[in-house]
Amino acid sequence: MSPIARAAFVRNFITSPRAIGAQQRSFQSCKVLAVGKESAVHEEGRAEKVEAEKQEQLRKQKEGKATWSDELASDSESIIKADRDDIDTKQSIDELQKASAKKAEQEKKGQ
Repeated sequence: MSPIARAAFVRNFITSPRAIGAQQRSFQSCKVLAVGKESAVHEEGRAEKVEAEKQEQLRKQKEGKATWSDELASDSESIIKADRDDIDTKQSIDELQKASAKKAEQEKKGQ
């Protein structure tokens, strides 16, 4: 190999990204994850329910009455929202009390 060719080879080798230690990135894609609760992954009709909730939220947003939707949030997001006391607890407590009373009545009638 001639001295000029050898110098060109060494120069190209030293300045190549691999010689410097740069990493090459490959093109990768990932699966699009479904929206919603992790605990409801295999629930029947989940996609339709989520889509209906999204459309409802978009409609409210256009009217200027948009609110946070627990149906569209993941389990983790719901837990964080509850920990921060960002939810309307009065409404939730009232709903829980009514549901508990209704369940107790049903159990009482069934016995």
